[in-house]
Amino acid sequence: MGLSKRTVKFINKKCVGSLAGKTVLITGANGGVGFKTAETMAYLGARVIMACRDLKKAEAAAQSLLDDYPYAQISVMRLDMADFASIDEFAEHLPDVDVFINNAGVFHRPGELTKDGFDLVMGTNYIGVFYLGKKVLPKLEKCGHDVAYINTISIVHKLAKVDLAGFYESKGSYPRSKLCLARYSEYLAAKYSGTNIRVYMDHPGITMTQIASHIFGRWYVLTKLMPFNSVEKSSLSAVWLLTNDVPSGSVVGPGRLFCGWGYPRINKKSKRALCDIDRLIGFTEKEIGNKLPVKRGE
Repeated sequence: MGLSKRTVKFINKKCVGSLAGKTVLITGANGGVGFKTAETMAYLGARVIMACRDLKKAEAAAQSLLDDYPYAQISVMRLDMADFASIDEFAEHLPDVDVFINNAGVFHRPGELTKDGFDLVMGTNYIGVFYLGKKVLPKLEKCGHDVAYINTISIVHKLAKVDLAGFYESKGSYPRSKLCLARYSEYLAAKYSGTNIRVYMDHPGITMTQIASHIFGRWYVLTKLMPFNSVEKSSLSAVWLLTNDVPSGSVVGPGRLFCGWGYPRINKKSKRALCDIDRLIGFTEKEIGNKLPVKRGE
């Protein structure tokens, strides 16, 4: 099917840098915004690694891209963000990459748990990303070239609050997980300032995906009449920030209608993403530590 003419026009006009020769790894790339992000990267000549939980779906998605872009270099890796053992295995075999995009996520799954016993939404969208960062960022820091590390948040994080006493409550778990991810990203941007790692946040705005159907419920049919983004349009945030001079620590997403739709630009950070960061990081470290097996001699 390929990219639309409007998308190609935007990329050719606004994405001024080149990704030729770059390796881009995208988690959760077999569908939705992740898949379209992989397509835009392949269009610009990047080598693409699709890191997904379901290898069969990932291989099918990779083949569909190769059907449209026979020249593309696309491979798949297995990564389950809801399983520390899978993250450990993935990190052990992490190849050299120039761009690492944390896109994988889940929405409203009350009562379901990760392999390690966390609430599935918080455990996948935030704790899994946090644990993955602990494993891969030290390796990326030693790779000898610049690396863009991108965490995918959501504008709904602006509506969330983080109460550590009710951290795993099902109600509001998705926006809360994204607020935690935004705070974690701020922490990483400060931690890796002055190194080869540049940390960014991107978000798709309000996009017509399966997650949007859960958010809007029975009103979802009406959103199709509103000027919200297509999945393809929302996928442009990552490629735009990678091909323009965007400062580390920036948030990039749609620039119109309360940052809900339109083409990407740098967004103003929310106040909620800038507070209580150290307390959240300390809490998360302790939560992860409580789940990990104690090694002999410790």
